Amino acid sequence: MNKLFNHGYVAFEEYVLKGNRITILEAALYFGVSNTYDGIRRIKAKGFIIKKSPVTMAKILTRINKQLKVEHFKGLPVSDIIMHEYWLSK
Repeated sequence: MNKLFNHGYVAFEEYVLKGNRITILEAALYFGVSNTYDGIRRIKAKGFIIKKSPVTMAKILTRINKQLKVEHFKGLPVSDIIMHEYWLSK
């Protein structure tokens, strides 16, 4: 496998294991992980329990904009778009 591919998943895994919540959008922007579900599957395979909950895209964009500058299309109803965030169950 490509080493860059592995580094993105390693960083993704460390981020989640530190107790941070993550979405598909954040995984792609922060770590270059194109398949978040595979990253979650890898964490579950190590015996961790991962929970998920629905959250609006507006909340996700607000959280991302603390680290990066992200803008959405003007007509995009970000308050109505629901995505899932994942986190480590304690």
